[in-house]
Amino acid sequence: MNALLVLLSFGLLTCASAFAQRLPSHVIEQALRESQNADQRAKHDNLQAAAKYWYASRNPRHLEDMDDALKTAIPAGSRLSGSITNFQSWEQAQKYKAYHDAGAVLLAKAYTCLYYGDVKKAAPAIELIETKFPYAMMLAEDRGVTWVRENLRYHEHCCMLYAAMSLKVVGKTHFPHERDEFDGPQQRKAIEHMAVLRLREGNVDRLEHFFNAINSSELQTSGGDWALNIIMDAMCPLDQDSKSESAWREIHDAIRLWQKQKTASVFARLAEARYLFHYALYETYNGGSIATVRQASDRGLELMQEIPKTSPAWYDTMLRLQAITGRPAEEIGPVFQEGLRKYPDYAPFAIVLGECFVKGDETGRQICASIVEELQSTNKGGLAAQMLRHIYADGDFPAIQPRLNLDTVEGAIRAAVAQWPGSYELRSDLGLLAVTIGRRQVAADIMKGMQNKWNRSTWRGREDIAIMLTTSPTLPRIEPSKTTSL
Repeated sequence: MNALLVLLSFGLLTCASAFAQRLPSHVIEQALRESQNADQRAKHDNLQAAAKYWYASRNPRHLEDMDDALKTAIPAGSRLSGSITNFQSWEQAQKYKAYHDAGAVLLAKAYTCLYYGDVKKAAPAIELIETKFPYAMMLAEDRGVTWVRENLRYHEHCCMLYAAMSLKVVGKTHFPHERDEFDGPQQRKAIEHMAVLRLREGNVDRLEHFFNAINSSELQTSGGDWALNIIMDAMCPLDQDSKSESAWREIHDAIRLWQKQKTASVFARLAEARYLFHYALYETYNGGSIATVRQASDRGLELMQEIPKTSPAWYDTMLRLQAITGRPAEEIGPVFQEGLRKYPDYAPFAIVLGECFVKGDETGRQICASIVEELQSTNKGGLAAQMLRHIYADGDFPAIQPRLNLDTVEGAIRAAVAQWPGSYELRSDLGLLAVTIGRRQVAADIMKGMQNKWNRSTWRGREDIAIMLTTSPTLPRIEPSKTTSL
């Protein structure tokens, strides 16, 4: 009788195990949680909520809890890893929640370690995200999602820059080749946030080192964006603060404190001039009076007269202030020519001038096309491509497209990719530009090997084309377009 009971029990367990293997993963996960005692469940019942708390608090005291949660989260999530080959919707993610839970906790652990500069301790969590959970997401109750790898890249670059500022070695810093589609944008975001955070906290010694070292080293992102231009453009409230008048005052007050503590600082004065340019734009777009806009821009021009021309940022800022105050071409031209002569590789000159002319009349657009020809003919095709890249992103490319020599544009695109070969973002942007002008072979050439690494926002609505260009051995048929719409 006892032997029969044992056999029956074994049979029931076997059936239950087989049935459990057919259950959805989130049901299995819930059953595992329910089997824990009350104390264990209180800590890890909702790993997404716990991960968001740990991530927001970035407190090393929580690392033990994170490791405890990962003991079950990583094995459960790893079983689903092979079946997830891209980011999912919030609804899809609920069926694979164990996978996303593991990624979310790993992000919280990596960020906590990176925030305190413990790169070695963060390394195992980073490696697991990249190898086992590359498409993990933090899941919000409002059905929003946050891509784990995108946030990870931001924190990695912030950690690198903060360490370089602390050790006063920013001048020796460089950005490595991009590892994925998030690397390029997060490099820029980290640079601007590091500048603004140091400004807002009043750490003028690190701020001064940051600006001067970036200026002297000519630091660029992997995609050719000049860090100097990024930090100058960051002299204003960022992100959600940009609509707040009090946030604008806070930035201005912080810049004045910088000037007070570093009376000889060129960049403290340039920062105020650039701030005034941004403030004039802010007032223009938010219904400010003409008098207020004019006062800010004229004050900026007045400040520029007192600042020595020891940086390309001087010429860049002057060009912007001249443009917003409606200065004639005979005033703007000499500033541009002098700046380009002194700093011939500083791409923001060409970008700002191109954006200015393309928004003007027919003559201005023709001049813009001539600038592209001139740059390409003088072995500066990379700069021409950067200019066209920004014009395209602003939605102004249709205005200039009929005036461009498409062979020249193709040459510029190829020159840019050769100059900055380590940027997925650059190749993604210029690939779309190539498709728009009907040069699909160029797009396929420069996007080769970029499976799942093309920029999702750039190719929004055209994802099928990006997939075919990066994975198909046969080129898709894409007709030339006269507009940015494909």
